Parts: sequence; C-alpha cells; structure tokens
Amino acid sequence: MTTPVLEELGRLRSLILGHRFRCTGEAQLQAALEQVLTQACLSFRREVVLGDAGRIDFMVGHLGVEVKVDGSISAVTRQLLDYAEREEVHGLLLITTRSHHDGLPALMRGKPVRVAVLRGGLL
Repeated sequence: MTTPVLEELGRLRSLILGHRFRCTGEAQLQAALEQVLTQACLSFRREVVLGDAGRIDFMVGHLGVEVKVDGSISAVTRQLLDYAEREEVHGLLLITTRSHHDGLPALMRGKPVRVAVLRGGLL
C-alpha cells in the first residue's frame, strides 16, 4: 500500500462526499457521478471489464470505483475482492447509500479500500 494511492483515494472520496446527489436509483447515481468527475476534470472510464472479475462502474486512473445502493455486505465484499485481485486496480472506492457497507476492511488483497457513504441516501 503506497501513500500516493491513499492520497488519491482520499481526494476522490472527499470530492464525492462534497456533493449532494438527488437520484432515484443506481443508474442515475452513476450518471451524476460521471458529471462530478467530468466537472473535476478527472480522467475516467465507465463500465470497465476487469477480466473474470467482472465490470467495475468506473476506473479513475488506477482506482476502481464501485457504486452500490443495495446489496449485502458479503456480496459487496466478494465483488470488491475480485476487483482487488486485478493488477490494474491499485485501490478501491465504494460509493454507497448503505451505512452497513462502511464496515468493509481497509485492505483487500493488499490494496486500500475506502467507502463513501452518501448520508441521507437517494430520493
């Protein structure tokens, strides 16, 4: 775990938490996040296929960003563990409306994981 990755995760998390999202579901939240990333002039890719690990919602540089408005902690953990196995992913940020997701481990497969809980949820 390197300090630059932690710093990048912290900045990205702060950027996201600095916005109030008015969305009715995960697809709208992803679209709103795309606008926030664009306005911040961050280079990103959407719906990136990570081999057998599946498709992550965003890659911002080497940071994987997954959006979840539902789902059990075990299902989300399995998904993030799969993403963390990929060498192109250096860190993970989970953006969620579920406060119980905040209990994820800080490291998965040796890579830092941060959670941004959107307090107040969605509309």
